[in-house]
Amino acid sequence: MKVLYLIRHGQTQWNVQRRMQGRLDSPLTDVGIEQAHAHGRLLKEAADISALFVSPSGRTRETAYIVNSYLHGSVDYADELLERDMGEWSGMTMDEVSQSFPAAFRQRQEDPYHFTPPGGENLRDMLERVTVFLDDLRSSEHAEIALVTHQIMSRVIVSSLLEFDEAETNRVVHPNDVVYRLQFDSNRVGISHF
Repeated sequence: MKVLYLIRHGQTQWNVQRRMQGRLDSPLTDVGIEQAHAHGRLLKEAADISALFVSPSGRTRETAYIVNSYLHGSVDYADELLERDMGEWSGMTMDEVSQSFPAAFRQRQEDPYHFTPPGGENLRDMLERVTVFLDDLRSSEHAEIALVTHQIMSRVIVSSLLEFDEAETNRVVHPNDVVYRLQFDSNRVGISHF
């Protein structure tokens, strides 16, 4: 693999409501559907993607289906790309979490990288989950690959590939309407976005 395109699923109803989806699901909004079409059009023109690896969540599957209608690549689903398991916080807004779990909410604010929601996982857990998968992709026969995943998993992937520390990792954001492009040249990784 020489180039990796990192796609976040299109906007969902719960994104609009600012609810933590985690392993739960919410359908794409009309805006989210258009974002997926825009990603597909962009990548058809700017890339030569032959394979898509997709989180098995409904919102990522729907996004990948739309994107791939432009690309016609192979599609494989990978549990490693699932979003952060938010445990008991799944489906809640941050206001609901702060009211129902005040002590845990404070812990999250103090150490967002290591904090684990009750019954969920932290960013280190996610990194362990995706590391072997990323290593396998680096040796893939496909020159250009797209991943369709989620906000927090995207943060973990970008941070891993760019070797960010914990503080830098916490600052990585992946909006629904942005595609990241990571290019691998010998021992260097370059990143740009569309």
